[in-house]
Amino acid sequence: MKYPALFIFFFFYTITQASDLQISNALLYQENETVYTVVSLKWHNAWKNDINNDAAWLFFKVAEAGNDYKHLKVSKTGHEIVSDNTEGKLEIVTTDDQLGVFVQPKSNYRGTIEMTLKITLEESSFSYPQYLYSADFKAYGIEMVYIPQGKFTLGDPDTNALDFGSFYLSGKDGEFKELFMIESETEEIAIGDNENNLYYRAKNHYQGDQTGTVPASFPKGVDAFYIMKYEPSQGQYVDFLNSLNDEQSQFRANFGGKEYYENRGSINIKNGRYFSSNPNAICNYMSWDDAMAYADWTGLRPLTEFEFTKATRGISKPSAHEFPWGTDNKFKLQRLLNKNGEYIMLNGWDESQLSGETKEVFGASYYWVMDLAGGMWERVITVGHEKGRSFEGSHGDGELSGNGFATNSDWPSGIDAKGVGFRGGGFYEPGRGYNAYNPFSPIAYRPYGAYSGGQRTKAYGARFCRTHK
Repeated sequence: MKYPALFIFFFFYTITQASDLQISNALLYQENETVYTVVSLKWHNAWKNDINNDAAWLFFKVAEAGNDYKHLKVSKTGHEIVSDNTEGKLEIVTTDDQLGVFVQPKSNYRGTIEMTLKITLEESSFSYPQYLYSADFKAYGIEMVYIPQGKFTLGDPDTNALDFGSFYLSGKDGEFKELFMIESETEEIAIGDNENNLYYRAKNHYQGDQTGTVPASFPKGVDAFYIMKYEPSQGQYVDFLNSLNDEQSQFRANFGGKEYYENRGSINIKNGRYFSSNPNAICNYMSWDDAMAYADWTGLRPLTEFEFTKATRGISKPSAHEFPWGTDNKFKLQRLLNKNGEYIMLNGWDESQLSGETKEVFGASYYWVMDLAGGMWERVITVGHEKGRSFEGSHGDGELSGNGFATNSDWPSGIDAKGVGFRGGGFYEPGRGYNAYNPFSPIAYRPYGAYSGGQRTKAYGARFCRTHK
């Protein structure tokens, strides 16, 4: 069926972080049987070099004729960079499931990106395309980092790390033999105290059950994937809440506890709309189900603890007591959380100065993923429980259940979601005394690698990823 050409202006939604990703001037067009959006995109401090490559994940929602918002699929082809300031150094990457697009530098680049995109949408995603003039359309974006294909190593050469659940290659009696290399995405990995198995020490099962097999389908981090450059912000979570219906939002509203506003929380509700008085603050007080609902809504997925290690260390050789920025020194770090939950740069530093030589100043990983230690305890899928080992890496489809839960059957779920662990360390409050693994945890340390307890608290958060396909 053919419909007359039309276009509508919609309010834009901006997700702000240190690189200040902005999506604006979202226009929805319909011409004959083609529906597409034209959006303006901008972010500072974009980069691509021989090791590091950032990107923006774009996805789209629509509410038609007063109905709830639903996720829109993009077409496999028909996308276009209408204009940009990089002299053709950008590309659009479409995923196999068509849930969104990545926009990224395709050749060496460093600086601000300003561009206008035309993204063609699947008409089948719309229930009533003839009524698009009255639809409510939204465009969203999240900054990501591309993690390339390649083998990597688990563990820490400092044997003190064994007391914190660090992985290693087992000797014949379960003793430390050497570090464990992950070389294949599809090879099964046996866990246990037999020779040449993956193994670790465990206390009170916080680190795991020390047994089982990591199946071929478990995402191991060898294949390429994208990971969020930053932890989710409270502004991002507000955008998520405002797209939910009343019943869904009742389950996912993460504020209201007695100490929420005393501990960096800033989300509230007024006149039926959620808002944040501090949208750049990292989003704490996220339960596992909150985090998984957000991941599903964005079309992303949880990451595994193997992928966490790959995103921090990359292909580099492990060093003793190594933090995510590649050294054993945490005292040069100039990027810290303030009392409001915002990352601030001290002594005049700004993100344009990030380089391979200044990673330990910014707390940036090998691939320049930010804040993998020192912010929130980040929940990951663990290999220390059978429910974690059964994770197959499915992506969210953008749609939640009627009461606001993720719908992926291979994702752990529930108040005490077995199959989940914590990595990275968490910032609780200024002036708190800290220890060897909190808030700045070495890469290999996993003292809570398979701990599934704890719900909405001031130091619990998450980060999400997407397989490169």
